[in-house]
Amino acid sequence: MFDMAKFVEYLDDNNDLKKSLIKALELVKEDIHLGKISIVNTVLCENFDFVVDENIDEKCQIKYCHDEYVYIFFKKKDGHNLNIKETEIIDIVLRMVSMHHEKFMLIKKAKDAEFISHNTHLPNIKGFMKEISKLRENVDIKKYNSYFINIKGFGLINKIFGSKQGDEAILSFANALRDFAFDDEVVGHLGGDNFVAFINRRRHEDFINLVTMCPVIIKQDNVRKKVNLIGVVGYKVLKSDDVTYDEIVSHASLACQYARSTKKIVVESTNELMETINSVKNIERTFKEELENGNFIVYYQPKFDIKSGKIVGVEALARWNKDGKLIPPGLFIPILEKSGEIIDLDLFMLETLCKDIHNYRNQGHIIVPASCNLSRRDFEFSDIEDRIINIIRKYNVQTRDIVIEVTETTNLEEKDRLAQFINTMKKNGIMTSVDDFGTGYSSLSVLRDFKVNEIKIDRSFINRDELNNSDEIIIGSIIDMAKRLNIDVVCEGVENEMQANFLLNLGCNNAQGYLYCKPLPKLEFEAFMQKVGTVYDKEGTVKK
Repeated sequence: MFDMAKFVEYLDDNNDLKKSLIKALELVKEDIHLGKISIVNTVLCENFDFVVDENIDEKCQIKYCHDEYVYIFFKKKDGHNLNIKETEIIDIVLRMVSMHHEKFMLIKKAKDAEFISHNTHLPNIKGFMKEISKLRENVDIKKYNSYFINIKGFGLINKIFGSKQGDEAILSFANALRDFAFDDEVVGHLGGDNFVAFINRRRHEDFINLVTMCPVIIKQDNVRKKVNLIGVVGYKVLKSDDVTYDEIVSHASLACQYARSTKKIVVESTNELMETINSVKNIERTFKEELENGNFIVYYQPKFDIKSGKIVGVEALARWNKDGKLIPPGLFIPILEKSGEIIDLDLFMLETLCKDIHNYRNQGHIIVPASCNLSRRDFEFSDIEDRIINIIRKYNVQTRDIVIEVTETTNLEEKDRLAQFINTMKKNGIMTSVDDFGTGYSSLSVLRDFKVNEIKIDRSFINRDELNNSDEIIIGSIIDMAKRLNIDVVCEGVENEMQANFLLNLGCNNAQGYLYCKPLPKLEFEAFMQKVGTVYDKEGTVKK
C-alpha cells in the first residue's frame, strides 16, 4: 500500500498544480494501475490531463464529480482487472485530488484578486504595474505612452438602462481594449468607469480613435441597442527609461482630470500642464487663508451712458493679490466654483461692496447702482437669499443701490432655482441682472419668465471686426424686446467707437468695457468718479 502521508504532502505543494499532481500520482501509480487522470471543467468544456503512463486503457474509467469539475481515472492497459478494494482506493485518490484541486483554485483566485479586476478580468492597478514591470525588461519604454481613460457620462447609462446593463457595457469596453492590445502592451481596469493603458506610441492615433468612440451593444427588454461610449483621455508620452511607476499612471490621471474639468476629450500631460495643475492645487489649499488675510480685493468697473459718457452704475470684480502679483480671475474663479468655495468669495465681495456704499453715503457722495456677481454654485445653498438680505441690512444699504448679477442657466434643472431666487430678490426690493445674456439655455425664456431689472448682452455678440446686418437684427431684437418688457440693457466688452455707435443706433444706451474704463482698484475708481461724474445730479434724479 502506498504512503498516504507522503501522497498528501506531495499534493499540498501548491506552487504548481501540474508538478504537485504528477509527483503525487507517480507515488500511487503502481498500487492502483494508474495511467492518467483527467480533470474536466463541464462549464467551460476544458480538459486537463495528468499522464503518468502512456499505455492507457481509455475504456476503463472511474469518475468522481464535484461542482463543475469531473475527475476521471484511466487504468493502464495491462490486462489487470480492478477489485473492490482497488476501486475504493481509486475513489479515495480522486476525492483527494479533487480537494487539492479545489484548494489550488481558491488560492489562485485569491492571488488573482490581488491583481485582477473582478468585473472585467483585466489587470487592476497592481496587476497593471506588475505587467509593465515584466515588459520593461524587454521593451524600450521610451517608445510607449501611458493612458488614463474615464468614460464620459457613464452614470447616465446606468440611469437609463440599469446597473446590470451598465456592467455589461463596461465589460464590452474592457473587451475592446483587450482585443486591441498587442503582447507588448498592457490595458487595465481600475474599477467603475476608469481604465489605464500602456500602448506603443506608433499606435497612439488608433488607440485614441477606439477609446473616444467605442460602440457597445446594450440589451434592454430583449432589444439590442447600440451605444457609443466616449472615453475622456489623459496621456503621458514616456521619454525616459527611469520614469517611475507613479508617473506612468498619475500624470496621465491628472491630465484626464484636467480634460474633464475643461470639457475636453484628449489632453496630454506636459510640464506646462503639471505647473497649471499644481497652481490649481495651491489655490484650493490657500484660498481660505488668503481670504481671511485680506489678499482678495475689490476692483470696480463703471457702466456708462453711451451718449453722455457719464457713469450710470458700477460692477464689483474680485482680484487676488498674491505676493504682490494679481492672479487673473479666469484662473481662480473656475477652481473655486468646482470646489464650491466660490460662495465664500461672492459673499465677501457683497459685504465689501456694502461697506463701501455705506461709507460713501455717510460722506455725502452720490451713489450709483452697484452690482455684485453670484455663481451658479451659490444657488445650491438654500439660505443664499437670507444671507444676501442680511448683509445688505447689516450695513443699512438701500436696496435700490444693489444689483445682484446672476449667470444665465445652461440647463432646465437650474432654471426653477434661479427663478425662485430672482423672485425673492424682487419681493425684497433688490434689483437683479442677467450676466452673459445670450449664452445660456434659453435666452428668450429668461426675458419672459425672469422678472429681472437688467440684462447684460454678452461681449461675444459684438466682439468682431465688422458688425453686419445679421448682428443688427439679432442684437436689435434683444434690445427691443427688453425695452418693451421694461428691462434695462447693458452691453459688455465694448472696446471701440464703432461698437458703441452700433449699439447706440440700436437703442442700447448703456455699455461697459475698455473703451470707457478698465476695472480699477478702489482709490483709482474714486478719483475716476470725481473726474467723469455720473448722470445723476443728486440721489435718484437723472440729468436731462
